Amino acid sequence: MLCVRIAILALLALVFAQDMRSRAVYWLLFPVLTALFIVLAGFSVAAVINIVFLLVQFLLVSAYFSIKKRRWVNVMKGLLGWGDMLFLLSIAFYLSVLNFVFFYIASLLFVLLVAAKRYKHIPLAGLQALLLAALLITDWWIRPFNLTSDDWLLRLINR
Repeated sequence: MLCVRIAILALLALVFAQDMRSRAVYWLLFPVLTALFIVLAGFSVAAVINIVFLLVQFLLVSAYFSIKKRRWVNVMKGLLGWGDMLFLLSIAFYLSVLNFVFFYIASLLFVLLVAAKRYKHIPLAGLQALLLAALLITDWWIRPFNLTSDDWLLRLINR
């Protein structure tokens, strides 16, 4: 499993580098990343819940912008890139439900703080990949808190 972990970190570094350099990521990286996450965590109900959460989220964002502009707005055209969506779908197969929601919110705040005034087009997937790599390194080798289980977050909440 060490080889799988190293491959995941290498792919996350590649997503980060490509998105920072050209605001585009090769789509082929995401199915490979998804497959590696499934190898590590298996396929679970959490993955389905995470994907449903993402779909609802994107529908709500589309509805918000559609109401605001008084016409249907597809957030995948101009507001959010396919790489951003594919990245979030990839990690949905690894993170538990609460960890996924926590990462989603925390990474959006992180990206907002880091990139809001620096970039015309925000490298969302790249910066999220950087944050996820840091969390995975922490989880796997420094201080394990297990991103595939909600236990650590529930303990933190109950304190």
